[in-house]
Amino acid sequence: MIGEPRGVRFPCTPGGAVARGRRRLAALLLGLALLLVLAGGFSWATGRRWPAVLAWGLALVPWTAWRMSGDLDPLWLDVEGRVLTVQMRRRHERVPLDGAVARRLTGEEIAHLTGLATSAGVVAGSGGFDSRQLGEIDLYASDLTHAVLVEAGESRLVVTPDEPEAFLSALP
Repeated sequence: MIGEPRGVRFPCTPGGAVARGRRRLAALLLGLALLLVLAGGFSWATGRRWPAVLAWGLALVPWTAWRMSGDLDPLWLDVEGRVLTVQMRRRHERVPLDGAVARRLTGEEIAHLTGLATSAGVVAGSGGFDSRQLGEIDLYASDLTHAVLVEAGESRLVVTPDEPEAFLSALP
């Protein structure tokens, strides 16, 4: 059928520290947007038109940041032939798997990665990191307890399929 994946698909369900981080960031950004909307309403009600318009305009900044904050969160992984596709909300990343080596991360490595990806109590689910234990990696995580390191040529990435063992067995 048209639109169906030709390879094996592995969902990436948010959980653990990454899901908590997403909720904290959403609460912060939406709270800030709401505060600015309310400040604009108060300014308008007291006859201060330009400050109201300014506050409402500024409310668009955290709202837009909230909308964009999940753009790089992984939704699923497709293994098709010798290519791994990381599907995100607004884009995808293709990684050739020729000569790829993959393994589960240990508990110590997951703890290190969690600390590395944490800033102000929010764990980033995606980004590029330079780790003393893992080297230079690209992170596409939904739940770090399922972390798998994939080394394929120049690419080193950490992905978090819901079923890491099945994912590892599907890799060529």
